[in-house]
Amino acid sequence: MRRTVVMVLGIFIVMGIWFSTPAFAAITSSAEDAIAQESYDKRKPTLDIANKAAAKKGATLESLSKACGPMVVRIGSVLSGQAPLEKKLQKCLEDQLDLSSGTLNPLNAPPVRWNIGSIYRIHEATDVYAPAIQRWMNEHFGDTIMSAISFTVEVEEGKSHGQKTIRIIYEGKALGYSDDAYWTKE
Repeated sequence: MRRTVVMVLGIFIVMGIWFSTPAFAAITSSAEDAIAQESYDKRKPTLDIANKAAAKKGATLESLSKACGPMVVRIGSVLSGQAPLEKKLQKCLEDQLDLSSGTLNPLNAPPVRWNIGSIYRIHEATDVYAPAIQRWMNEHFGDTIMSAISFTVEVEEGKSHGQKTIRIIYEGKALGYSDDAYWTKE
């Protein structure tokens, strides 16, 4: 018995190491990853132009920050393709990097990011509040879960305490777990 447990644990450890290797980490695993990659691929040629121009001029994030105003991290996020480039900053960067007007236009649109903040927050909200939601479901429906097969999601704009809010409504069939009657032989 002990040998079987050790063998099973060994298999899980090997699988964990195998699936966490860089080769597997590079695999596109979701539509989100594919959309983020496409967004980055569209921005990359312009990012290359801007970053090569900065290197050629010896411009650092700090020098660009001092010249253009936004903090170092904001300049860095724009020049790494992770933040949209606003017009005022665009003009300053193009001037500082000796680029033609409009060269940085492809960086104006908001990028699609890996591990998008809103997706992360939806996961976080689920992690934090799911136990309370499950408790409520059990109080109202007994030993049950919510179906994600017979399921819809609605997103609405709301308002709370004078602030714009986002309301996400999950609606799925209440699926009860099997009870004792199911677990008896006929």
